[in-house]
Amino acid sequence: MNRPQPTVIVDIGNNHEGNFQVALELIERAKECGADLAKFQAGRAEGFARTPQDIPRYRKYEFTKEEYERLIKHGEKVGIPVFFSVWSEEFADFRKLPYFKIPARQCNRDYIQRYSTETTFISVPHTLDDVRGLGIRKGVVLHCVSHYPAQAGFFWRFHELRRELGVSIPLGFSDHFIGIEYAVTAVHSYQAVAIEKHFTLRHDFGPLRDHQLSATPEELRELVERVKS
Repeated sequence: MNRPQPTVIVDIGNNHEGNFQVALELIERAKECGADLAKFQAGRAEGFARTPQDIPRYRKYEFTKEEYERLIKHGEKVGIPVFFSVWSEEFADFRKLPYFKIPARQCNRDYIQRYSTETTFISVPHTLDDVRGLGIRKGVVLHCVSHYPAQAGFFWRFHELRRELGVSIPLGFSDHFIGIEYAVTAVHSYQAVAIEKHFTLRHDFGPLRDHQLSATPEELRELVERVKS
């Protein structure tokens, strides 16, 4: 019996470095490399930032709602759905798109109960004790290591997560490791049904930390070939 092909999500996030034309190009390149979905962050700096001191540097990544809607239209044009993690309530409408992402920082029982659907991707916290209290009943749960870049010691055993959530919840992998090998392992050894990988034009494209752990177009193309073969 053939194994179902996993969904490959490119997490463009803020790797556009605030340049809207680069955001459009990343959507196009993701499609060319065979990715299935493209994700961005939708929010104001106050939503992105972990501390008030971080707000000024996050200002450069902000787009307007009209610009985010143009990203959705561009994805439709080139043939790859665009969706979001929502960090500010003015973009709440994006939770109603066919796909939606709940990142680990928003992963609490109330948020999940309010917003998760069958096509919601949920990055869960590090510990099984935290997962137990979330009450996940639908959506695709992504094994997520939130350290950037992730280290090998933080790679969970998928069977522990499966035992905790039961067989009815699909499991995937949100990859914050450097390179693509952990993503390939998640599919071929642990039957991950979805892979989320950060995506950039180049590892040295800008100062954002995510570039170093992101896949370049060449790496993304190889990842898609290996997990879908």
